[in-house]
Amino acid sequence: MKKILTTCSIVLSGLGFAQSLDDNSYVYEKTPVTQEDTFPGNPGDPNAVPIDQYIPLLLLTAIAMVVALKRKQKTV
Repeated sequence: MKKILTTCSIVLSGLGFAQSLDDNSYVYEKTPVTQEDTFPGNPGDPNAVPIDQYIPLLLLTAIAMVVALKRKQKTV
């Protein structure tokens, strides 16, 4: 129990210091972004991959896979 409390306190203290407001040497000055620039901060066209149309299909597929694997696990 003591190890669990020690581990939790270390993790929580790390999360507390993660949001400190001191000067961060890894933060650079922001440059203006144009519409043509494409990089992780500005991915470009937000409608390039229409995965929103397939969310119900993906959900049903995941449920079917879980059911199939549970049935297979019961028979073994």
